[in-house]
Amino acid sequence: MPRKQKLDSTIQEIMIVEDPHAIKLLCSPKYAEIIRIVSEEEFSVSDVARKLGANSGSIYYHMKELEKHGLVRLVREEIAGGVVKKYYRKAAMNFTFNMSDPSSAAAAAEAGINAEFWEKLIKSLSYMGYNVLPGKMAEAKRDLMAMDGRSKAILAELQQSGLEQVEKDRLVVANAYQVGIMLRLVEDEQFLEAARKFSAGFLRERAGKQDSKKKGGEHE
Repeated sequence: MPRKQKLDSTIQEIMIVEDPHAIKLLCSPKYAEIIRIVSEEEFSVSDVARKLGANSGSIYYHMKELEKHGLVRLVREEIAGGVVKKYYRKAAMNFTFNMSDPSSAAAAAEAGINAEFWEKLIKSLSYMGYNVLPGKMAEAKRDLMAMDGRSKAILAELQQSGLEQVEKDRLVVANAYQVGIMLRLVEDEQFLEAARKFSAGFLRERAGKQDSKKKGGEHE
């Protein structure tokens, strides 16, 4: 039985993935499933192959690809009978993309996170009372990507603070990054300018009007 992995402080809380090939791997179901398996515990190639009911040779190839692009890490080796068994873990608890980076955005688009995705995301805000104004979709996408880019840049700066080398509580680390990002964003002029433009492209419905819509739908 694989031994449960103790908390590894070298495993990041959040990794900003910018390598185009790594983004494609994350968006691939077969690679994503391998990452999911090694997300909480360390497993060897044969362990993963057994869990997936797959050929060890193909899983070995996939694992090496993930390791090459920094998405999984070799955490320990075990030698038994002259055979070296390698154990892997997910390189970060969470992955995110910097969609403001052209190469990252292109890779994500190729993997299915394209203009249609951004439009669906913006339109989904209507359920929260934010309706994009006619003819403002292109600008809304541009401004949202600018906001996303600033958020990721600030996160990258905060990750240099050394917090993860000192604080071992994952919940504290994750929330500290969220609070730190919020504190930085409220004084970041680039983000605030993009946010003002983004907000200006929406018609905000009053809560009472939304409730009326819901009630009306219930009686129909």
